[in-house]
Amino acid sequence: MKRYFLSITIIAFLLLSCSKTKQGDLLEIPVDIDQNNSLPLSEIAEEITAIELELTDESVIGPIIQGVILSENEVFMATLNKIFVFSKTGKFIRSIGSQGQGPKEYTYIHNLALDEKNKRLFISSANRKIISYDLNGKFMKEKLLPELSIDDINYVNKELFLLVDYTVSDATGVYSHSALHQLNDDMQVVDSCTIRNLNFAEPSQISINGTQDYLLKGNKSLFLYYGDVFLRNNNSAEKVLRDTLYRVENNRLIPELKLKFKNDGVGKFIHLTGIYRSSRYVFGAYLNSDEKPIKEYLFCYDTKTGKGYNMQDGYMDDINQIEKKVYIRPFNLDTETFYYLHTNMKPGDLEEPNPTLYIGKLKGK
Repeated sequence: MKRYFLSITIIAFLLLSCSKTKQGDLLEIPVDIDQNNSLPLSEIAEEITAIELELTDESVIGPIIQGVILSENEVFMATLNKIFVFSKTGKFIRSIGSQGQGPKEYTYIHNLALDEKNKRLFISSANRKIISYDLNGKFMKEKLLPELSIDDINYVNKELFLLVDYTVSDATGVYSHSALHQLNDDMQVVDSCTIRNLNFAEPSQISINGTQDYLLKGNKSLFLYYGDVFLRNNNSAEKVLRDTLYRVENNRLIPELKLKFKNDGVGKFIHLTGIYRSSRYVFGAYLNSDEKPIKEYLFCYDTKTGKGYNMQDGYMDDINQIEKKVYIRPFNLDTETFYYLHTNMKPGDLEEPNPTLYIGKLKGK
């Protein structure tokens, strides 16, 4: 989970979007924060495939996974500082790129995106750079964006999208600006959509928390959820709850669905960290900041049966008989599938193996 903390000055908070459009009654998803269910993956998954990732001197996977992408023949996995490529059977094939501050290098990886038709992989890096490689790892092109902070990247319907933050100044003050940019093949911005603006004026603090799964493809559309905002001043805090998942169409944000917390979350300091949907299910996560220590909850809602689940710590993998609960994440090009990693120690293992990648297919309508 990413966490951003920025000391700033705030006069007003203004939520904007690229022509938000209302379309009839918006689907509301109930979330009962007083529940703590157990949800076996067999209830929502048709099947789960396990891929044991080969451990070599060059393929030691760290604890933080930024993103996983499946191509037709390979698995691309990004950690904070390396990109690994495995076969569909788990054999290590190669790594891509190198860490550094120079040309053709990335510092810390935010996420990755795939253009499988043109066989290109895109990397967004913490040094405000986008790098593209072919699927064999050959460097193709890079674009430095010195004034932008890149929160997410995805390649959907022949278009490259970036979710970015940047700061601008004018005669009225200093603004933090969040936007969705569309780039062409030369990595030039050809269209842009404002998500929100913050205007700074007096000492305060803002923190924006969430996963890196902001931009996801589902039902052939690009969906966007951008997390809550906390406005803090001295010992008080005001929350702006962003509870709506949007579909991106023709430079517009179309409301897809919103969450309806029990009693509107009265008496609870709820902070959403993610929302996404498949054709049948709506998934998400939130923090209950009233609890000490703060606890994270996951929820799942079945639009076919109308049944919802609210869970602490994760899902139960009763298919593979994993005792520890697991945290599932969607693939950014197909929210009908999900993945998680779990390290399986076997009797006789002298060292900890690489984790096993589990890929699940959700039940359809």
